[in-house]
Amino acid sequence: MTVTNSTFLNTLSLQIRAQRSQKQIDGVEIACAECRRLKIKCDRSIPCGTCIKRGCQSLCPNGTIPPGEGSRFVLAATEHLQGKMAKLEARMHALEDALAIAQTEESDVPHPLLLSGKEVKEEPVAALQTVTEDADAEAEGASNLADALGTLYIDKEGFSRFFDSPRHLPELDRSYLPPEIVHFSQCFPMTPPNIPVASIKSSIESLLPPIERAISLCDTFLEHLSWMFHIVSRKQIVDELIPIVYKEKNLSYGPHDLALVLIVCGIGALVDLELEPYNLEAQHYYQLCCAAVVLQPVLEQQSMVTIKVLHLMSIYNGMSGQESNLEQSYALLNLADQVALKIGFHIDPAMWKFDGREVYDRRVYFWNLLSATLWQSLVTGRPPAILSNYIDTKIPTPEEEYTYQLGEVPLGFGTWGFRASDECLLHVVRATLSAKPPPYERVLELDAKIRNFAAVPKADGNGPVDERTALSMRTFVRSHYQDLMLMYLHRAYFTQAMTDYPSNPLLSPYKKSVIAAYQSACFVLDDTRVQYTKKPMLCARVWRIWSFAFTAAVIVGTVATRGFHLNLEPPALEQFASACNVFQNAAETSNRAAKAFVSLKD
Repeated sequence: MTVTNSTFLNTLSLQIRAQRSQKQIDGVEIACAECRRLKIKCDRSIPCGTCIKRGCQSLCPNGTIPPGEGSRFVLAATEHLQGKMAKLEARMHALEDALAIAQTEESDVPHPLLLSGKEVKEEPVAALQTVTEDADAEAEGASNLADALGTLYIDKEGFSRFFDSPRHLPELDRSYLPPEIVHFSQCFPMTPPNIPVASIKSSIESLLPPIERAISLCDTFLEHLSWMFHIVSRKQIVDELIPIVYKEKNLSYGPHDLALVLIVCGIGALVDLELEPYNLEAQHYYQLCCAAVVLQPVLEQQSMVTIKVLHLMSIYNGMSGQESNLEQSYALLNLADQVALKIGFHIDPAMWKFDGREVYDRRVYFWNLLSATLWQSLVTGRPPAILSNYIDTKIPTPEEEYTYQLGEVPLGFGTWGFRASDECLLHVVRATLSAKPPPYERVLELDAKIRNFAAVPKADGNGPVDERTALSMRTFVRSHYQDLMLMYLHRAYFTQAMTDYPSNPLLSPYKKSVIAAYQSACFVLDDTRVQYTKKPMLCARVWRIWSFAFTAAVIVGTVATRGFHLNLEPPALEQFASACNVFQNAAETSNRAAKAFVSLKD
């Protein structure tokens, strides 16, 4: 019996010493990590009594509960971890969305980081490193806002991307063109040395359409797109330039004048509703235009006509149906801006002793070019080439507009649009694209300024379907112009609120942005749906309409899938379903809408 007790005591003693040896560092017995964090007494058992009482025995002796209010209780620690995980997951989705939207501007191919697990080979998991939290929450918020690029699209797996459209676009076989024209078209925008300008120019002229067709295409261009911009007037292109190019007037003209006629014909063919979308006739004129531009060095021999040609070529690429051409669209518009600055187009023409209608025309076009540049910057997330600090060109007066614009085909936005660009749009671009986001109070001040700006009548959808196209489309765009500015102004803050407060973004400091972005997006979608019902064939061919609508649909879709419990008006699920229906219908003829619809329905 004595032996047995002695053996038992020896065994127990060995076990106690073994346990204690596990909790020694350099021979010094210590408390468990959680008791040391809480600065309470530890009984040095494994697990210790304190950890057992608190329900965290699985952490003892080396683990700790994450810090935070109420972290002495495991439930609070669990909530802390769940909240942190939700924020990280939402942040990951937002970054994926930004990457996906940025990728669509660069390539048709989805970014490798956005491919699913089945599409990409898994890499070995790297060793994990400790990540510390940033103690400065305000700086973190500013950094997050600076990172909030593009449009937010979130699906159940956290992926967002455009997919290749199943529609096959016709591609021009250029074998019928003279080899020198093909060569110079491929050289655009650079001019090879020793070009026989006269012979190449004559060769291009021989491929022009009959004068009746050229005039018809120019009239189609003006009627179907003058609501969007005022680049050329009927007086300039039909009354003055075409008769010269077609030798009805014995006046000389340069290669860029010829290119201007060709690019107008090309875009006119794109919006000729009697032709198929993205048709070969349009591609024919564009190839000739590229060859004509090369005959006069863009970087050396420049004029206002050069700017207009580059601007229109940018528009053509945006409407061409090829997603890869969107990068070309941005580059051409940026080149047009650089040429404009080089020839002093940002200086008021009165300084150069211009007067009368020429002053008006130059001022009108400058503000149209600036507006296009600003919207391109908002869509692509890139800074504008023309900075507001250097703008000296005055806005045309209503009296000048009445004198020179009355009865003219290009309607444009008029002086109202120019003032909107100057007083609102410039500031929206500066606020949303600056490296350091402005204080939120400044954003709210800009919101109030946009809302107080002279409003235009809202489209009610009850206008006649056979209303003149140019007037109908201008009314459509002007009716939600302010909502577009508000939507882009608040988009990053909407994203931030949805990321940081996933359970209830209305508790975010950016609550006003959540409401403003959502309401503006709803109106843009409603307006697009109404106008598509009235002018479906034309709306389907204007890619910018679907870029704006896609941004709006993503905002509404985010609320529908992640914030349906917020009870915002109008109901998010109904709005999103309606938007998807419009995209689905437009996808039959619009490549841009087709790509967007694939993303939305997923």
